[in-house]
Amino acid sequence: MNQPARLRVLYWIGWLIWAVLAARLLLRLPESLPFVTWTQNWGVIHVTWSLIVTWFVLFWAWPLVLRPTGFKDGLLRAGRGIAAAPRMLWAGMRRSPFFFVSWGVLLLAWQVASYIVPAGTLEQPLVPGWDYVFGETLFGMSRFWAIRELNFGFATFDFQGLAPFPTHGGEPTWLAVFLAIGYHSGVTLFRLLCGLVGGITLGVLTGLALPYWPAVGRTAWAPMNFLRMIPLLVAAPWLQFVAGNTFSGITLYIAFGAWTVLVVATMNAVANVPDLYIERARTLGASRRQTYYRVIVPAAIPEMRSALLLAMGGGWSLAIAAEFLGYSSGLGYLADAAVQQTNTARLLIVAFIVAFYSLTTFFLLNEGFKKLVSWMPQQAPGETDIEKLAGATQGA
Repeated sequence: MNQPARLRVLYWIGWLIWAVLAARLLLRLPESLPFVTWTQNWGVIHVTWSLIVTWFVLFWAWPLVLRPTGFKDGLLRAGRGIAAAPRMLWAGMRRSPFFFVSWGVLLLAWQVASYIVPAGTLEQPLVPGWDYVFGETLFGMSRFWAIRELNFGFATFDFQGLAPFPTHGGEPTWLAVFLAIGYHSGVTLFRLLCGLVGGITLGVLTGLALPYWPAVGRTAWAPMNFLRMIPLLVAAPWLQFVAGNTFSGITLYIAFGAWTVLVVATMNAVANVPDLYIERARTLGASRRQTYYRVIVPAAIPEMRSALLLAMGGGWSLAIAAEFLGYSSGLGYLADAAVQQTNTARLLIVAFIVAFYSLTTFFLLNEGFKKLVSWMPQQAPGETDIEKLAGATQGA
């Protein structure tokens, strides 16, 4: 690792350590200071908005002090991105008008159907209008904000001061709505992240190890294919029986789904590496191990993009499905509660939230993968090798 890369790694590690130290430092400040309204009694930290805002300011003090130019450039890029959003949206509408028209027609058709379809005998309408979905129903989700405290062992964080609990007699508020959505979204995202990291890591390592050791591959091929053939929706109740409705159970379930995708994709990517790369490496005197880890593995990475995106999409489906089957938190739990009450409007809200998160994680994963394979020569958009060849022929 060269010196600039080593300094970047130390910078990010230091920022992570500072985030923890800032919280510890914050709790040791005297409570009589201005803007400090939290208290700490016998290991119980009563969280308030002033505590969150002050920690957020201290959190960003690290890049502001160590990299002021980069911090300023980041703010300017964010501001330019926000200012350019309307222009980019208008350009997208002009480039693909049918995409936006089709979505507009679907949304309008749903609203019209909400007036036509009979109300029925249920308490909630089967086809709720958008005013009902993002009005009364969304406001009613404040009752899912009932997180009294979180115990991390070294301290217990009490959240009763952030917003009133409607389940304990408090009045519903929009603040409680966003806190409820934020909490359950954070729980699902954390479970998804842990499961995907474990599944992708294990899948890639397994897919790289089996071609390298043919004897191991022949031995493990049959049981591995048996595991891959297990329907994932059938595995969810089985994992609940084995591990219970625990964090380890849902993490294992998501990791298993990601592993089934990545192990085969990695083996196919290794098998599709051109023989020319291997022959040139061996001609230059590279050993079998050096050829595999320095030539074959890097050359196989670009082909794994689709598998990673597929594992991400499958991970979202598995996380929601697992939470739907008995967990008491997460977006899947919100969907399950809506199904129990036949609340189509709340199901639509959860669906929109999951779709937004899915698109965001797909975008971030795709951008990160582009940086990972930035060493590859990129051809111009819309230009194929055939077009290059035709242009060269005309020039000759």
